[in-house]
Amino acid sequence: MRPDLQGLVITEEYLTDLVGEHPHRVRSFYIAEKAKEPGDFLIKLSQALIVWLKFKSVRRLVKEVDRYNAVIRAVDINDQLEEAGNQGVGLSHRDQVILALETMKVDLLRALKTERILRENKKFITKHPQLFTTNLTTLTALQVSDQASEYGRVLDQALQVAVGVQEEMRKLQNRR
Repeated sequence: MRPDLQGLVITEEYLTDLVGEHPHRVRSFYIAEKAKEPGDFLIKLSQALIVWLKFKSVRRLVKEVDRYNAVIRAVDINDQLEEAGNQGVGLSHRDQVILALETMKVDLLRALKTERILRENKKFITKHPQLFTTNLTTLTALQVSDQASEYGRVLDQALQVAVGVQEEMRKLQNRR
């Protein structure tokens, strides 16, 4: 992986630090071990449901991180195909894709940090909603606006990458 892409990947370890929990527990319905007694199953199930509900909002962000990392992987595969001697496979606007990925990483990290702060201070916020109403409304409006414009740009660039990979795969299949 080229150095400019390596710095963009959001690793599982870093994601764990940001979320405060291992991403696997956030992504899936997780029961740590099999129940030994019939009553244990209900306890384990209720614990898993609590975790599931606790991380409901962060789960969406973790899925976005997974999609973001998948785009980076697609760019890396495209780079590898180009380095293998397949000319014409390279991204025509690779610098712009990298720039968009950098912006997206900053936005994802900010959203993950914000979500954790809100989750960890939920009781205080619930007790004193008047202190946060204006700020949270503004924050939500800005976040929705940023997401809409960023998704449009990243989607366009991801589609460019996918089309490039598809074209190269067709070329490789036709050579056989």
